[in-house]
Amino acid sequence: MKFSNLIHFIILCTATGNAWAEIIDPVAYIKRNGYQSAKLGDDGLTKFLTHTVRVESQKIRPLEADVESLPKHPTVYQVCDMMRGGVKARLIQETGIAFDVAATNYGYKGKTIVCVLKYMRGNQVGTQILYGEKGPDAMYQVFVVD
Repeated sequence: MKFSNLIHFIILCTATGNAWAEIIDPVAYIKRNGYQSAKLGDDGLTKFLTHTVRVESQKIRPLEADVESLPKHPTVYQVCDMMRGGVKARLIQETGIAFDVAATNYGYKGKTIVCVLKYMRGNQVGTQILYGEKGPDAMYQVFVVD
């Protein structure tokens, strides 16, 4: 499936009484807090606006648990697997160390997709949760990382 087709399929989850509710809506979060990175996608047309939020491990666990109940779809998994590859490449580029990265869960609701990625950092497992949504002018992505 083409990357542009995957982008058009993208879908998101909304929070259910969660203290991190603003993070779960990536468009609203980035419009309110700004983006940290703006890049063009491989197609040369799609603009990606991203914001990364670092939290302690105990704060990421409830967000990860919220993904369990979300609906699943094979195309959403393909997007998360593509993100897994990008995270792995970025970690290797930044550290020079080979990381193993796995897409351990995923889901969607509305226009937002959510991907849970796990990777080894030394002898500890790191978690990264991506909330992504195609907005009217760009692809919005909020990464929550422990």
